[in-house]
This record gives sequence, C-alpha cells and structure tokens, in this order.
Amino acid sequence: MKPGTLIEYLEDDQPQLALVLEARNDGLQALTPSGRRIRLPIRRVVLCHEQAASTAQLAEVARGLIAQLEARAEEIDLALLWEAARGEGASFELPALARLYFGTDGPQEQSALLRALLRDRLYFGRKGLTFAPRTPEQVEALRLAEQRRQEQVAAREALRQQLAQLLEAGDAAGVEASPALLDALEALLRQRQPSEAAAVLETLARERGLTVREAALEILVRAGRLEASGSSLALLSGIDPEFSAEVLAAARALMPFAPEEGRTDFTHLEAFHIDDATTQEIDDAFTVEPLPEGGWRIGVHLADVPYFVRPGDVLDLEAQRRGLTRYLPDGPMLMLPERLSYDLASLRPGTLRPSLSVVVTVDAQGQIQATQLTRGQVRIAYGFTYETVDALLSGQATHALAEALHVLFHLSTQLTAARLARGALIIRRPELKVRVVGEAITVQVIDPHTPARRLVSEWMILANAAAARWAADQGLPMIYRVQDPPEDPELEGQCLDYDPVVLETRLRGLRRTRLSTHPQPHAGLGLEAYVQITSPIRRYADLVLQRQLVAALAGDPLPYDTTKLLEVLATAEAAEQEARALEQQVNRYWALVWLSRQTDQVFEALVVARRPAGYVVELQPYGLRGLLATGDVLVPGTLLEVRIEAVDPRRGSLRLERV
Repeated sequence: MKPGTLIEYLEDDQPQLALVLEARNDGLQALTPSGRRIRLPIRRVVLCHEQAASTAQLAEVARGLIAQLEARAEEIDLALLWEAARGEGASFELPALARLYFGTDGPQEQSALLRALLRDRLYFGRKGLTFAPRTPEQVEALRLAEQRRQEQVAAREALRQQLAQLLEAGDAAGVEASPALLDALEALLRQRQPSEAAAVLETLARERGLTVREAALEILVRAGRLEASGSSLALLSGIDPEFSAEVLAAARALMPFAPEEGRTDFTHLEAFHIDDATTQEIDDAFTVEPLPEGGWRIGVHLADVPYFVRPGDVLDLEAQRRGLTRYLPDGPMLMLPERLSYDLASLRPGTLRPSLSVVVTVDAQGQIQATQLTRGQVRIAYGFTYETVDALLSGQATHALAEALHVLFHLSTQLTAARLARGALIIRRPELKVRVVGEAITVQVIDPHTPARRLVSEWMILANAAAARWAADQGLPMIYRVQDPPEDPELEGQCLDYDPVVLETRLRGLRRTRLSTHPQPHAGLGLEAYVQITSPIRRYADLVLQRQLVAALAGDPLPYDTTKLLEVLATAEAAEQEARALEQQVNRYWALVWLSRQTDQVFEALVVARRPAGYVVELQPYGLRGLLATGDVLVPGTLLEVRIEAVDPRRGSLRLERV
C-alpha cells in the first residue's frame, strides 16, 4: 500500500476516508481530510480506492468522492439485492455481494454498497464485512419494530412540542392539554411516578432553568388542574397534602389513652396550655404547684406521641417521610393525620392525655433545686392564647390561674438572664404571618418576644436542656444539638433587636448548629447540652428522641442505637430543611400576591446591601426583601420610601422603585 493511496476504513461503524502517508509492517500512518494524523492497523482498511491524491488535494478529492459514493448508494435497491441473495447462498463477503448487484466488485461499487448496507440494516445481518440475507420472517419483524420505533419517535416529538408550548404559554393563554398528559404530570408531583412525559419535560425544564417538578407544577396550574396555592407548591417537595387511605385507616384504628399504672399522675393539678388561637396540635402544657415550704413545682408536660406511634408502623413511616408539619398560609400540611395531631395526642382542654413530663422544683428565691423526667398522665383544664396571657400578665384581665402564669413568667425571666450570663445570643426577630382564606390575604407581623411568647419559649428550652442532661447522665444514646461560640466574642451574652444590616454583616460569623452523639455546649442558647423533644406532634426528630427517653424511663429496650439515631435524624434534618425552604417560598409567594394588590401604596424600606443590579432593600415592618434598581449611592441602614415596580409571585421576584 503505497503513500498517496486513498483508503477507506470504519470508525464507529461509519465509512471514513484517509490518505496513506507511510506504510509499515505494524500499520499505516494516514491523514484524514480534516487534517488529523492517525495510525491504522492494516486489518482496519476496508478498501483501497483507485484515486490518488496529494496532501494538498486531499480535502477536495475526498469531498468529490464522498458525494459520488453517497449518490450511488442512494440508488441501490436493497430489497432487490435481498431477493437475489436469498437464492444464492447463506452469506456473502462484500466483494461477492457487490458482484451480485453491480456485476463488478470495484472499490466504488463496494463502497457505495457498504454505505447502503450500513444505513439500512433491514435485509442483511452483518458480521465484520460478511453479510447474510435475513429470512422473510426476520425482515417482517424488524420492519414492524422499526415502524413502532418511528411511531414512538414521532409521538415523543409531538409530546415535546406540546410540553414546550405549554411551558411557553402566557398565564392567560388558555392552556389546553390532554387529560392523560395532565394525569402523568400530576402523578409525577404526587407520587414521584416516572413517565414518558416526565422524561421529556425534564430536558425542557433544564433548558429553562427549572426542575422537572417546577415545570410540571407550572403547567398544571396554567391548565387549571391545580390552584396556585400553598398545597400545590408543597407538591414540589414530593409531599401530598392528603394522607393515603392506609395511613388514615391506621389513625382511625388507634384507641384513646386510658390511665396506666407506672405513670406519674398529674390529674389533680389544673394543667393549661398557651398557644395561638388557631393551633390544634398542642404539644405542651404546664402545671404550677405551690410547695408548703415555699417555692413551686413546675410541670412542663409534653405530648407522649410514642404512646400512639410505634417505630416502623404505617404512621411512623409516613411521619418520617414528611419530616414535620408545614405551616402554610392556606393551611397546615400535617406530619400526622388529624385523628392524632388534633385529637388523640393533642393536649386539648377537657382531655386526659399521656405525657412525657419535665418536673422542676424551684425554691422561694427562684433557684432550681431538682429536675426530674417522668412518664405522666395529665388532664388539661384550660387553653390560653398568647394574647390572653399577655393581658393577664399586664393586669388587664383576671383568671384563677393568673398567679400561676405570673410565677411562670417571673421564673422564665430568671432563666433568660442565666442563659445570657452564660453567653447566649438572643435576637428579637419579628415573624411575618400570612393567612389565606379564599380570595382574602392577611399579613401580620408577630413579635415573638411578647411576655407570653418568651415565657413559653424559655420553658421549652429548659425542658429540652433537662432532657439532654438526663440522657447524658444515664449514658443514653442521644443526638445533641451543638453550636460553637461566635467568631465575634462581643456577640456573646447579647439580646439584640432585629437589624437586617447587622445580620448581613456581623452575624455572618455565627457558627452553624450541628448534630453530635456526645453532649457538648450550645453557645447560642448558653447551655451545656441541648436536645429537641418538645414538638413531637409536628417534628419527627422530636418524636424519635422522645422514644429513647420514654423507653428508658419505662425500662423497655431502646428503639435506637447511636448509628440508627444518626441515620434517622440526618434524614429528618434534610426533610426539615426542605420543609423550611418550602414554607419560606410559599409564604413569600402569598406575601407577594398581597403586595401585587398594593401597587399604589408607598412603603418604607431599609437599605440592606449593595448588589450589581442595585440594592437589596427590606420593606418595613414586613421583612420582605426586593431589589431597588437605582444609580443613587445609598448607605446600608438608610430608610427611604418606595413603591412596587414589578412583582412576580411565582418566581418570587420583587422590584421596587424610589418615590
């Protein structure tokens, strides 16, 4: 094979041309028409063409030859060749097949035939350069398979075009889609069920910077299958607002709590809870018992959810999947069915309930003398709202339990002071509460540091800290929440009013809370050890840790070892982070819908930080952030007046302009 010979070889089953530069015993040095030098073993050479070319002419000669070969290949009737070959023999080398069709086996005839055979593999099977005619049955089966493949390709392309049109349609475009397609997209959201539509939509969504679930929700909302509500947005996290029939049946089968031996009986005391007026998942209640020698015995009674929900049962698996209750503007998405959350486990007035109780003995000077954990039973006498307790503490209202509330509040202030002395950092961050009922949207800014809310918060912190100490003393496998001291020591022992500019700068040095299998300090709370067990109806992690404590108190085998605890809590933490992100997204969505109805209103805004496109500002007092595009030079912390320039609730974007 001389230099200058034009050869043909196969690369990825496609014929390629090359010019021989040098021939050796171990192979060829060749040049492709694109100018790439290659090494080829002799065995890979399929054909040697009669044309010769120089390296300078190669590209031009190759283009002409390929055009000639392709044109000739298009004219070949493989069906006719197949009919002739079936009567001639079982298999054919390429030259023999070329002679059968053309009457000659020149390199151009062979090359044209090879191109046709590689393009259409219906009639001949191939092994290397040997071709065998298929039987009529094989040809018909392949023909039908190819027909189905082409139909599938066409259907997939039609589906792609339909989904693309649905995604590109405007909100008022009157989106139309087949019920079957909408069913498939809804199944993707509710059951994470894969489908052809989901696979096609995933590619389209990625091109538009969306997740496949976000794209599915957008189409379903536009098509009118789902409403743009918190419940539908919640489907993005794969949580169906409705419980399955199996889960509901398991909840209905539960029996109410009946008094048990071995539990500490608190039913002779008037127990009460303090919550929002709309709260039905009541996790905690209090008792205040004066002692004859002075001082008090304070009971913090937590709903004993492990009494009803056992590890690995249907309710437990559902609670683990959901992670926690999501509080959304148009209603909560419960972790456990209403039968449990609102009834059997909830510490509602007039009910006898099982409890995990933290009993704190305090002397007349307010010093804690003893702390005890016990399995209890408690009968709830009263339910107070935060507003009612604030009125009672200020003397604006009266109640038989007013003195007990004063005791709780007075002791809670001492607990706060003690934590601050140990380096705790308290930030009085307001909370934006958005409520949606029908078309009505209400937006309320809640101060979480009213006396009543501080009272409840402080005693819950104490109960969690007491559980951590008890678990550590018992050597109980437990997962602790740990936080290292802040980088800025001046933040230790501070009680700060909410300041978004400070949060943007100084507070970035705060260390993240982490999980640990060993008791270690929680610097932000000013505690030596801390676990979370006080919200078992609404947080799966709390339910899991309660199980450890309840089992240990009852002398039962522990449900978890340390490894299993870490595994379960890591999953619960991930679900909780996703849920918190969803709550923020849905709350922002409805807050922006509310803002979109206030386009003529002037708002006060605080400049938080500079951005390339302008400034991040925060609407006062709502804490909603938006972008102010202005060429003015502004200093963080500056207050100014703005109005709405553009708002897109679905995208979560808010643009403001100066008045």
